[in-house]
Amino acid sequence: MIIDTYWGKFFGDSADSRTLTQYLGSKSEVVTVEEIFQDFNLDELHGNYTEASLDGAGFHFDSAFQVVLDLSVLILESKKVGRFNLARIGGPHDRMMRIDATSERILPLAIALKHFALSPEDYRLEHIDESDWYELGNLCEEIRAQLDS
Repeated sequence: MIIDTYWGKFFGDSADSRTLTQYLGSKSEVVTVEEIFQDFNLDELHGNYTEASLDGAGFHFDSAFQVVLDLSVLILESKKVGRFNLARIGGPHDRMMRIDATSERILPLAIALKHFALSPEDYRLEHIDESDWYELGNLCEEIRAQLDS
């Protein structure tokens, strides 16, 4: 499972990750990336997630890019496995969910992952040590390649 491989060290390990999990817990079994983009006004960032925070749907995120990191793993799990267990990612309920994403919605996320892999110093991820940036960059590239396939 994708979540077993990636969730923990960099993905799903921040306060923003917990907020995203709470948000997903308030949603139906199937949520679209389109809905998530609308709820958090991600389109207004035009793909520039480097230092942005997010507010929307009653939730606040300090790092838009952390949301991108976490969503990328959950989208990949949904794409490859078909669903994920909300409790497995720290959610309050033991229920299955799926995030549906079109290739048009995956593209800005994939570009952000690629950009981080090339220039991690451009991003505000205060909970990740500089010494870990390139390890995370390699993981971002792995996930991006799988999202593109």
